[in-house]
Amino acid sequence: MGSRESADYDLVVVGAGFAGLACARRAAERGLSVLVLERQSEPGERIHTTGILVKEAWEEWAAPASLVRRIQRVRVYDPSHRFVELERDSYFFMATDTAGLLRHIVDETRRSGAEVRFGAPFEGVVSTQGSSPLTLAGSGPASGVTCRFLVGADGARSRVAESFGLDRNRRLLKGVEWEYEFRGGDGDCLHCFIDPECAPGYIGWVVPGVGATQVGLALHRDRRADLRRFSEKIDGLFGLAGRRVLEKRGGVIPIGGRLRNFYADRVLLVGDAAGMVSPLTAGGIHQAYRFGKLAADAITDHLGGGGPGAGGDRPGAPHPGEVVRRAYPNHALKRVARWGFDHLPVARALQAGLLSRSLFRRLAEGVFFHRSR
Repeated sequence: MGSRESADYDLVVVGAGFAGLACARRAAERGLSVLVLERQSEPGERIHTTGILVKEAWEEWAAPASLVRRIQRVRVYDPSHRFVELERDSYFFMATDTAGLLRHIVDETRRSGAEVRFGAPFEGVVSTQGSSPLTLAGSGPASGVTCRFLVGADGARSRVAESFGLDRNRRLLKGVEWEYEFRGGDGDCLHCFIDPECAPGYIGWVVPGVGATQVGLALHRDRRADLRRFSEKIDGLFGLAGRRVLEKRGGVIPIGGRLRNFYADRVLLVGDAAGMVSPLTAGGIHQAYRFGKLAADAITDHLGGGGPGAGGDRPGAPHPGEVVRRAYPNHALKRVARWGFDHLPVARALQAGLLSRSLFRRLAEGVFFHRSR
């Protein structure tokens, strides 16, 4: 690999989401020259996530109090809207002003020394052969930029993965969400609905968030998402009919687990791009923070520590992808549970009386309060 002086940047990160920014910030703190490229024109321009932080994610990267709302309890509803309420000691979730949170972490990433460019889509690389720096292709703002290492944090349908012939996410859920005007009576619970009609394959939810109440569905991607119908079904619980819809959003969620081939010679996928999402809960922000930072540390070690005069690969340092692969949890039980959720629907078992409420409670607690999320 060429020297630091022969490339514009040590590291280019594609995608200014949670994983990409966590990686860029840590790499800059470790002394690498870092550029983040984001195709959107500003942070949070199009949101594709509910933005809930589990306790572990909050501990990885806290945010200002004005951008979050603490949620202590979870209510899980069966198709008849009977529910079990879950709460565990000091465990909590944080609803977020997701666009505001992304702006905040962009600012923190820039303060660490990384450069972040918006309106700069990744269009490919000129060549991946030899030991010369990678050169970005295209005619946009990123054209001609060179780097020693590239990280793809550009979402479930990663352009970086496509460009380098890496694995692609194939098992996906479709998610849709509307933000309604907030009302104080929405409480401080995360409300989750098992609804095989409106949310086959996953759940519906209501989140009393930051300045808005978020109502959403995630379901098999080949099924139609009818959020209006779901809102009508739960209207008696929340009084949604009289509220204005402030914003609508949607996206896809990878649930196939971490991809097998998620890195190559000088490139590594992280976050949704690598399938680093819980196969069961479909939560990914904690994994994004954790493995974005881990990838940055491994890349810094691999490149020789960064800093003026740093040379090529450090002798004996493993490829960053190997470091991430060894650290990433197996999730075997969650994959089995995902299979069960798909093929042995909980809703049917509840309706048929095959699943007692006490067992249902234990299963739900295992999903929402499991430490290795």
